[in-house]
Amino acid sequence: MVHSATWPPIAWRPGPVPHESLEPMILNFVTRIIVAALGVVICANTAADPRSINDGVYTKEQAKVGEVLYTQQCILCHDKKYFRPVLKRWEGQAINVLFTVMSTSMPENNPGFLSEKEYVDILAYVLSLSRYTAGDSELEYKDGALDDLIVAARQRK
Repeated sequence: MVHSATWPPIAWRPGPVPHESLEPMILNFVTRIIVAALGVVICANTAADPRSINDGVYTKEQAKVGEVLYTQQCILCHDKKYFRPVLKRWEGQAINVLFTVMSTSMPENNPGFLSEKEYVDILAYVLSLSRYTAGDSELEYKDGALDDLIVAARQRK
């Protein structure tokens, strides 16, 4: 058996530990504490401010495009008063769930017929029908944009 000059390992040697061997351990420990603290801060900030449909998540122009599509594709089954009570049932859920229901089951005679953009435009119109405030950015279905957007009761201003 070959013996090295550092055997037994430093931690097993009797007596004081050389100063040089503590520096990497301390650096490693401090780094882990900093990373853990950053993780807690990031998670706390993310959990504290979920976006909701009250945050101006569609534009007026997008809702107008959605209105044309709604008139062509949806109004036969859903009159304009249909959505206020329906959105109430979706409160607390991500709006992507509603989008998925729309895009996979509507229109009834041809589910999935429209493009993702068209379904999102109709969804913007539905939000406008329910008197949610428009904003400066369009509602989009890309990169999971709808996954963290929560359906919430309309805030009166």
